[in-house]
Amino acid sequence: MKTILFLLLLIIQPGWIAAQSFIPGIELRNLNGESYSSDQLLNPDQACVIIFWNSYNPKCCDNLENMQAAWINQLKDRGVKLVAICVDCKGTWSYVKPFVNGKAWEFDIFIDVNGDFKRAMGVPDAPYTMLLDKNQNVVCRSSGYCSGNEEFVCRKILHCLDEAERPRGMQANAVK
Repeated sequence: MKTILFLLLLIIQPGWIAAQSFIPGIELRNLNGESYSSDQLLNPDQACVIIFWNSYNPKCCDNLENMQAAWINQLKDRGVKLVAICVDCKGTWSYVKPFVNGKAWEFDIFIDVNGDFKRAMGVPDAPYTMLLDKNQNVVCRSSGYCSGNEEFVCRKILHCLDEAERPRGMQANAVK
């Protein structure tokens, strides 16, 4: 049911396009405990998919597995960055680091220690996905996980990025 809802949200573009917002400077930590500001995670002129996840939720982990495969096959070569933000890792770093290392995920993973970044970005619960354009504006949001139709999700992500780069009034309605 969540997969169907996720796909419906992707298809209905006005529900996905959000008011422009920015990435605030909030402390996140990498898996070694080093501190980073959330506004420094992204590279200038690079689109990014941010996935908020819980380490204890198998659907969140499956979502990251599926999105990594899709990202490697379709988005990475197009310059899209993938970042995962663990939102339940307070006090469980000793579990999360070996867990992540065992997955061999190739994208950046950070820990939102106190949930400040999650709250600042308006994320209700994980898994939750955000798409940022090359100017680091949030252009798309989706709650839930993706399973079984990652190619469609990648096409939709690229379409959203194309739409965000077009001048207002020139946006197309169809997914390519």
